[in-house]
Amino acid sequence: MKAPRREMWIVYTLLAFGAIVLALPFYYMLITSFKSMNEIAEPGMSMLVKKPTVQPYVDLLNDPSHLVVGATWNSFVIGIFATGGTMLLCTLAGYAFAKHRFPGKEAIFMVLLATMMIPGSVLLVPSFLLLRDFGWLDTWLPLIIPGLAGAFGVFLARQFMEKIPDSLIECAKIEGSGEWRIFFQIVLPLSKPLLATLGIMSFLGSWNSFLGPLIILLDEKKFTLPLVVAMLQGRFPGKDNMQMAGAMISILPVLILFFIFQRQIVQSLASSGLKEG
Repeated sequence: MKAPRREMWIVYTLLAFGAIVLALPFYYMLITSFKSMNEIAEPGMSMLVKKPTVQPYVDLLNDPSHLVVGATWNSFVIGIFATGGTMLLCTLAGYAFAKHRFPGKEAIFMVLLATMMIPGSVLLVPSFLLLRDFGWLDTWLPLIIPGLAGAFGVFLARQFMEKIPDSLIECAKIEGSGEWRIFFQIVLPLSKPLLATLGIMSFLGSWNSFLGPLIILLDEKKFTLPLVVAMLQGRFPGKDNMQMAGAMISILPVLILFFIFQRQIVQSLASSGLKEG
């Protein structure tokens, strides 16, 4: 009994050490965002705040250009449309692959999975030229439409919906229910963990997207929050507290969503076969 306990303590110690190392940059970002410029100017690096102040956040939000406020709204709007579309289309595709039979289903699904192996940087130039020909440059459409039916989302939905008993669907068909009614009144209510996972992952990907908006958007009024956070160093040189405040604003919504839906996310991943039993 002593050997397993010793191994358990070793594992917990290593995990705790890894958690501290990963959390340290976030902690430094948090405390710096509440420091005054006088405290930041002091020699050395302090991991504590002597006199916390919210003035960096006030100065950032009251900036005459309203850059952070506008970018936050832009990211929120893009994230909502991208998340809603992803939750609908990915679940529809996953339901088709999981519960329907049609010619070439397995081949199409394998091709879909194969696209996950292609690095995004390889498609960067072709995608840019295609969007240019569509006339979508300097618009939000490329940040929403191409990712509405992502391969990973379809795969996750298909793996989850395969666990739904076929007998429920057959009983609904016998009672005269159509496909849309079965999907919206039977399948979706049973897929709440899946919807939570797709929602948080889609919103997280859209909210944190940097390279796409950097290439596509030209008008500063249309910039998303990651672009604006990257601009803060040039806009407010030497003001580390305001830069860290912008970074905190950019990660706060995602952290809140994750802590609210973390149980559903873990449950969905466990049910989709992505977690070993």
